Amino acid sequence: MSAYLKGDRSREEIIDKSRELFNEYGIHLTLAKLSELMETTLGRVTHHFKNKDQLFVAIAQDYEKKLTELRQIRPSGPISMDTFTKAASQVMDLQYDYRCAMRYTVASYQHPQEMKSHIHLSYSNNREVIKNTIKAYVDSGSLQPRVLQEDIYEVFLFQLTNLFTNWVVNYELYDFDKPFHEMKPIYLKGIISTFLPFLTEKGQQELDENGILRN
Repeated sequence: MSAYLKGDRSREEIIDKSRELFNEYGIHLTLAKLSELMETTLGRVTHHFKNKDQLFVAIAQDYEKKLTELRQIRPSGPISMDTFTKAASQVMDLQYDYRCAMRYTVASYQHPQEMKSHIHLSYSNNREVIKNTIKAYVDSGSLQPRVLQEDIYEVFLFQLTNLFTNWVVNYELYDFDKPFHEMKPIYLKGIISTFLPFLTEKGQQELDENGILRN
């Protein structure tokens, strides 16, 4: 194995193991403590990441990569609100696996430029993806066209994106003593509820058949 490939593999191992440890012990671990828990040297970690911000940028970038791969898995058949519900559930599982990066993004509001640039680019890309997704559901007849009116859409987008990201922080702060599988259905219902004012009869029927909002 070439030195380049070994270095690349070492970097990936640090990202993956750090994510697990930050999830377990919290985002305030120092790089020194992190390397101790990883049973490796601090020098190995700082060779790839000079500081914790760089490491969290890498973890966040890894999340975005996995999210893109998840989005590229197209379900067979026509899209429906059931399709969205299942996709949202999968994204929540991924977010839970990368919850340390989401907490760090929210907790560290005074980021250096590299982290700020990543957050801005990620949000810009996600805005476009979400807009295209909503258009697809309007075209499929599940959502009313008025959801795309600029003044209405901006409020809808604010509600949807906040619920779809901040549920992780809510879980870590208020529901940490409860299993994820117990709280996930509640949070998922909250996310899906943002669509209720804009459902067509077809969309409402799809959710009724899905059963996500029952009880």
